[in-house]
Amino acid sequence: MGGEAVAHENKNQAILQLFPEFCITSSKQLSCDLKVELKWELNLFKPICILSNYHELMKWCNDSPRIKSLTLNINTEKDIRFIMIDKETNKTLAGAELKVTPALMPNLRRNFRNAWSLF
Repeated sequence: MGGEAVAHENKNQAILQLFPEFCITSSKQLSCDLKVELKWELNLFKPICILSNYHELMKWCNDSPRIKSLTLNINTEKDIRFIMIDKETNKTLAGAELKVTPALMPNLRRNFRNAWSLF
C-alpha cells in the first residue's frame, strides 16, 4: 500500500536545476557575468512559469512540453532565486538559487604575528 502513495506523489514531482549554482567574484570584478542554464523535469506536463528576483527576468512562461530548459546571460552582484510555478494555479513546484560569493581580497589578510616579536 505504501508504494502506491509514493508513486502518486512522484507523479506530481517537479525538479528545477541551475547550472552553475555558484559564482565567485574577484577583487577586480565584483559582479558575476555568466551564462546560466535552468533545466526542469515534470513527471506530468503542465504549463509552467519561471519567476525570479533578477531584474532582466521577472517572469518567463512555457506552454510546450518539448521545452525543458532556459539559458540566460546574467550579470549580478547578488544571489538570484528562481521559482517554477504552475501557470494555471500559481502553485510553487520547485526552486533553485544562484549564489554569488566574493573572493577573499588578499590585502585584507591579517598578519597574526605580533609587531613586538623578537623572532
